[in-house]
Amino acid sequence: MIQLFQYPYHTLAEVSTAWTQGDSIEGYDDKEKFEHDMVQLMLDERGMGLAANQIGITKRFFAIGHETFDTFKKHAIIWNPQVIKASEEKVIDVEGCLSFKDVFVKVKRPKVIEVQYETTQGKTEFAELNGMESKCFQHELDHLDGITFNKRVSKLRWDMANKG
Repeated sequence: MIQLFQYPYHTLAEVSTAWTQGDSIEGYDDKEKFEHDMVQLMLDERGMGLAANQIGITKRFFAIGHETFDTFKKHAIIWNPQVIKASEEKVIDVEGCLSFKDVFVKVKRPKVIEVQYETTQGKTEFAELNGMESKCFQHELDHLDGITFNKRVSKLRWDMANKG
């Protein structure tokens, strides 16, 4: 059974290593069952994304999906994701994080990104993301690099967000 960890759990600050086809997930013989459970946990927590680090695994994959998204309208686990191009235009928007319950803060990120990732079947895919979908992908990718969203804002902005 997988579990969502809260900040400052140690894996949230660790940089993840690439997922390889030979890798396995402790407690799971069936990768599809694991994917189902991870997506279900994300949905149960009312999230749009859930990184491996948030469930104690330091491998490069995350769950993403929401009915308002274009590319990831259907929930999926994506493997070895990366941003290959980011727009110079930035946007500032409110973000939350499942590992920081009830904390919301404005974060500045590139508006549009071009991404590459692998499907569960090992196929390499490319996509252009914008809006909430772009922000979610970047937020989850930050997790895989050991960066939590409190590191993306000033101390003052973070302190103000935590007063509520």
